[in-house]
Amino acid sequence: MDDRLKAWEDAHAAGGVARRPVMIVRAQGASLWDDQANEYLDLGGAHGWAALGHSHPEITRAIREQAGTLIMQTESSYNDQRAAWFQELAAVLRAHFQATSRGDLTRVQPCSSGAEANEGAIKLARYVTGRSEFVAFHRGFHGRTLGALSATAEPKYRQPFEPLVPGFRHVALNDAQALQHAVTRNTAGVIVEVVQGEGGVRPASPEFLAAARAACDTAGALLIVDEIQTGLGRTRRWCSQANHRPVRPRPV
Repeated sequence: MDDRLKAWEDAHAAGGVARRPVMIVRAQGASLWDDQANEYLDLGGAHGWAALGHSHPEITRAIREQAGTLIMQTESSYNDQRAAWFQELAAVLRAHFQATSRGDLTRVQPCSSGAEANEGAIKLARYVTGRSEFVAFHRGFHGRTLGALSATAEPKYRQPFEPLVPGFRHVALNDAQALQHAVTRNTAGVIVEVVQGEGGVRPASPEFLAAARAACDTAGALLIVDEIQTGLGRTRRWCSQANHRPVRPRPV
C-alpha cells in the first residue's frame, strides 16, 4: 500500500469509520483491486448500493453521456431526465402497491442518503399527525443523523451524541404484542426495516408487518418502512415490502 496516500487519509479523515489496511483503486462487477493489483470479492456490494456491480457498462455510459450534457439542476426548474425518472419510478411503485388500498404511491422526494430519507420521513410524520412520539426496534439501524440516530437502538452509535431527539422508544422486532402496547394516540410513526441489515440480517415476518400496519391504522400513525438495504431490486423485487400481505385500513 502506498504509505504516502495512507498518511494523507489518516491525517485528514474524521476517523468515524475504521479502515482495513488495503487501498482499493479499481472495481469491476463484484471484484475489487488494490494498488498492488490484488483482487478481492466484494461481498458487501459497497454497503448495498452497487446492486448491479461496479462499473456496469450501461451505467457508466449513461453517467458519461449525462455528465457531458447537464450534470446537475435543482428542482427550482423542470428537467427532462428528472421528469422521466419520476414517471418511471412512480409506475414501479404503483405496480407493486396497487393492491394495498393505500392510495397511489406516486410522490417522490430525492435524497442523498438513507439517513436523509429517514429524517424526511420522521419530519413528515410529525407534520402530518401533529405528534412527536415514534416506535422503532431493537437492532434496527436508520442512520447517523440526529433524528435517524434517535430511531437507531444500538447504544454504541447513540451514546456519544446523547441526549438525542426525545420521544423515541424501542421494542423487539416480531413481537406484535409489545408493538401494540407501544403504539398509542401520541405516536406519530412506526419505523421498521423489512430486513434488519446492521442488526444481523433479521427479517420482519409478514404477520408482524401486517400487525404494524394495523396498529398504525388504529392509532392514526404513519408506518415508515425503511428499505434502504432491501429496496430497488436487492431482494429480487423492487420493494421487499410488496411481498407482504396488506391489511385494510381502519378509521381513526
